[in-house]
Amino acid sequence: MKRTCPTLLIGISFLLLSSCSPDDMQSEPTLNAGANETWLSVSGDHVVNGRGETVLLRGFGLGGMLHMENFIDGYPANEEQVREGLRSVLGPEKYDLFFQEFYRSYFTEPDAKYINSLGLNLVRIPVHYRQFENDMNPGVIMDEGFEHLDRVIDLCAKYQIHTVIDLHALPGFQNQNWHSDNPTHKALFWKHRDFQDRALHLWEAIAEHYRDNPWVAGYDLINEPADPTGERVFAYYRRLYEAIRNIDAKHILFLEGNRYAKDFDMFTEIWPNVVYTNHDYATPGLMTGGDYPGMTAGRYVDKDTLEADFLSKSGFMFEHDVPGWVGEFGPVYTGDPVKDEMRYQVLADQLEIYDKYRVS
Repeated sequence: MKRTCPTLLIGISFLLLSSCSPDDMQSEPTLNAGANETWLSVSGDHVVNGRGETVLLRGFGLGGMLHMENFIDGYPANEEQVREGLRSVLGPEKYDLFFQEFYRSYFTEPDAKYINSLGLNLVRIPVHYRQFENDMNPGVIMDEGFEHLDRVIDLCAKYQIHTVIDLHALPGFQNQNWHSDNPTHKALFWKHRDFQDRALHLWEAIAEHYRDNPWVAGYDLINEPADPTGERVFAYYRRLYEAIRNIDAKHILFLEGNRYAKDFDMFTEIWPNVVYTNHDYATPGLMTGGDYPGMTAGRYVDKDTLEADFLSKSGFMFEHDVPGWVGEFGPVYTGDPVKDEMRYQVLADQLEIYDKYRVS
C-alpha cells in the first residue's frame, strides 16, 4: 500500500557508557514492560521515563544499514553510486535479493541481546529517505520501507532498548558532504521548497506509523544540517515541529544545530519535549589526527581541550537549561596498535566528560 501527500502538488555513532549495569536488566526481556513507564519525555533539562526518573541515554548508532556510508560498509563514493554499480553488475532481481539478505542479516536478535548484556539502553537508527520514497514518484510513501526499520525497533524493544529514528539523508541533500548521499557538494535541500515538502511528508508518515510505540524514544529530524546562510534551518524546524505535533504529541524531537550539528545561534525559541543534539568528534580521533595528547592540525589537544570543545558545542543547552544529546562521537581506528591505543584514550576521556556533565 502507498500513501500520497495531498498537498505535495502545491508544495520529505556513537558508543556511550551504560546508566545501568547488565545485572539490572531482565534475563528474558520482553515487549511487555509497562508502556506508560516506558515512554520517555523531557522534563526541565533531563529526559525522564513514565515514573519521572531521569534517564541517561547510552548506546550507539546503527550506521551502514538503512543508510549506507562508505567508511562503514567499505566502498568508495556515496550510496547512490555504489547502488547503481551493484544494480548494473547484478541485474535488478539479484540486486533486490542482495539487499533483502543484507538488511535481514545486518542486525539480528543476537545483536540486540548483546547490546542489552552491556547495559546499554539506546540505538540510533540512521535511515535514507529513499527507503520510503522513489525520486521518480515523489511524495508517495512506500509502506514496505518500514519493514526492516520495524524489525530493528521491535528487536530492540524486546531487550528493553529504546530507539531514535535518524533521517540521515534528505531529498536534495541537507548538507554538502557524502554522508547525506550527496555527489554534488551543494545542499540543494535548503533552496527548493519541493525537497522540504517531501521531507516533511515523510516525517508525517513516520510519526503516524510510530505514534503509539513507547520504545521509540523519538525522532532525530535532520542529521547534520548545513544551510550556508544559517537563515532557513530554524524556520524549517518549526514547520517539522508543527506538522509532527499535529500527529504525534508524545515522542521527543531531537534537533541538531546547523553546520553539522555545531551551531545553535539561529535557535530563537525553546519548544517543549525537545532535545538539542550536537556531534562531538575529537580531532585526534579523525583519520588525519595526530598523537594524543599531542598536536593535531597545529593545535595541542588533551583531555582539557576535549572538555573545552564539548562545552563550546553545548553552550546553547547549558545556557537555556535544556537537555543535550551527543548524537555522534568517537574516533576512527587505524589498525596501528600504537595509534589506536591513543584513540582508545580519546574515547575514554570523552566518556568521562559526558558522565561528568550528565549528558546523554
